[in-house]
Order: sequence, then C-alpha cells, then structure tokens
Amino acid sequence: MPKEMEKKAWRLIGMAKVSVNKTRRKLLMQEAFDLLSQASALRQLDPNGEELNGGVDIWEQGYRMRLSNGDGVSLWVFLQAESRADAAWTAKALAEAWSEHFDDYDLWDGVSHLRDPGPSLFFCDSAEEVAATSQQSLLEVEETILHSHAALAHSRRLLEATAALRDRLARHEN
Repeated sequence: MPKEMEKKAWRLIGMAKVSVNKTRRKLLMQEAFDLLSQASALRQLDPNGEELNGGVDIWEQGYRMRLSNGDGVSLWVFLQAESRADAAWTAKALAEAWSEHFDDYDLWDGVSHLRDPGPSLFFCDSAEEVAATSQQSLLEVEETILHSHAALAHSRRLLEATAALRDRLARHEN
C-alpha cells in the first residue's frame, strides 16, 4: 500500500507542476505531502515491507461530500476523483447544481474532514485542469440523479449544469 500511495503522490506533484491555478496547485501539493507522510508512517509500522492485514471500511477511503439544508436533510455522495483538487471542484459543481435543495456542503477525504472549499476555490472555467475521468464521474452522478424520481431530478440548476458538462465533455472528445 505505501508504494501505491507514493505513486499517486508523485502523479499529483506532476499535475501541480503544470497547473496554472495557484489554489489548485496548493491543494495538489498538500495532498501529495499527506500521501507521502501516510506512506512513511505505514512503512514505520511495517518495516519488512509486507502488506498490513485488515480491511478498510468504505467510509475510510475515497472522497465523499455531504449536502445539507436547514430542514435537517442530508445527502451523502461518493465522488470518484483523481485528486483532492478534483474532488473539491466536483463537490462545488454538485453543490451549485443542487443549491435549490441544499444550503451547505462539506467534503471528506476518507475519515478526514476537509475544510469547506469555499465559493471561490475554482471557477467554472477551471474545468480544463480537472481530469477527464473526474468530469465524467461528475456527469454520471448528475445523470443518475436526473434519472431518479427524487425531487432533485427536477432542479433547473441541475438540468443546466448537466447539459453544460455533457457539452464540454463532448467537445473534449472531438
């Protein structure tokens, strides 16, 4: 597991080097540092380099966001994102698309609560730096909600955001 963490960290560092957005670059570097620190700690726990046994709870891995409103309603969404910066962009996009139903959101990386990314972290045009797989995952989440019978499926903002992302990804493929 430490080797995979280190590989991802170096991939994030490479992404940070080419990023033109200062905030995104900082998020990518912070995530890389966190991964390298975790890998180092795991190596100290298991100096022989053998994999540590034990399962990992789904809540302890991956990115997820929690949307909430004043009525006490919460919705948890698992995000498939390449990096913490991509997860923050995805969470912001979903929060904006669902703002008719939810007032607030927060982002989690495993069991770590990430501070609220805030409204100015990424701008709509920053999608060019977001991995295509993260954008595709966002589109899949939006379309899943649209095809459900939930009240969210009728959100004007969600319909507009989904159409815009679908168009952006179609242009990217061509």
